Amino acid sequence: MEKKHDTPVTYSIGEATKKAGLSSRQIRYYEETGLLKPIRTQGKHRRYTEGNIETLLLIKELLKENPNIEAVKSALQKQKTASAALEEDMLKLSSRKQELTSLYPVSNRAELAALIANLKEIK
Repeated sequence: MEKKHDTPVTYSIGEATKKAGLSSRQIRYYEETGLLKPIRTQGKHRRYTEGNIETLLLIKELLKENPNIEAVKSALQKQKTASAALEEDMLKLSSRKQELTSLYPVSNRAELAALIANLKEIK
């Protein structure tokens, strides 16, 4: 029996332009400025993951609110930091869920409130 590889779905730059509603030049520029890092094939062709497409859509939205690329970089970094913190908090909670003895544990209310606050900040 053959073993299936879990390779992520990737898109060419042409497909990425359609999905994100951006030009190929814009996408290359975002890569040059460090906002985006696509996968490269052995032949050095760019391949874009779903995560890359989401980042492109986010960049597009952030550019509407921010005057320049540096402001967008800063906003993206803040969002990545917040997402990483939230992921860490979720891992902590999931590792502690065996310790919980009720649906509404008093000792975890502060932690739960902090997680909810983090979720609201990200949205």
